[in-house]
Amino acid sequence: MFDLNGDGVVDIEEFNKVQILFRNQSPIGMRYRDTPNTGSVAQPLSNSGVSKYLFGDALDGKLTIEKFIHFQEELQEEILRLEFYRKQPENGEISPVDFADLLLAYAGLPEKVQHRMMQRVKKKFKGSKQGITLQDFINFSRFLKNITDVDTALTFYHMAGASVDPQTLHHVAATVAHIDLDDHVIDVVFTLFDENQDGQLSNREFTAVMKNRMLRGLKKSKDTGFIKLMNSMVKCAWDMRPAVLDI
Repeated sequence: MFDLNGDGVVDIEEFNKVQILFRNQSPIGMRYRDTPNTGSVAQPLSNSGVSKYLFGDALDGKLTIEKFIHFQEELQEEILRLEFYRKQPENGEISPVDFADLLLAYAGLPEKVQHRMMQRVKKKFKGSKQGITLQDFINFSRFLKNITDVDTALTFYHMAGASVDPQTLHHVAATVAHIDLDDHVIDVVFTLFDENQDGQLSNREFTAVMKNRMLRGLKKSKDTGFIKLMNSMVKCAWDMRPAVLDI
């Protein structure tokens, strides 16, 4: 899609052509085009930080699939670091309460419901010295990238009459997302979402809230075209990766 001449890499001209295409298809991008504040958004942002990162300061580099996937992963981890350090960790850890607060940041739940959920965490982990590390937080976020598949797996457990207990969630994370979730992280998650404290997870509410977290408040599109561009590049890169890497 992005490699217009079929040479296996993307140059700045090809990147700019696709930028303009997506920007012209975005309602938000069209609304703010050619204004005194934004300039001409119909023109590609060749001098943007993203362009220089991907193609070099002189914009004469070539973008490979591997380089773009690395850029995407680094960008996602940097966002997670910013979220984590906003909680002002001590000795490299944030509290279970801070972790729970991050999980509910984009939940869209009624305030009373969120308050009740947070109170359960505060009560159980009051005085606890065990926190959540940055790597724990990153691992859980990687697990959430597979939340649709996790939702399917948990639904099958529910249909079979099996309870979704901590061991089940740990197993699903390992088999579906290939992530080894820390037991303490799972304990906090269950405390947050186990409404009646019976040791079983309400998978419907859990997956709904976690899907909202992955959207980070962007369920209703506010994209000027850049997010759609990045999403399309990610999908294209992952679709092409097996063929290019001979996997």
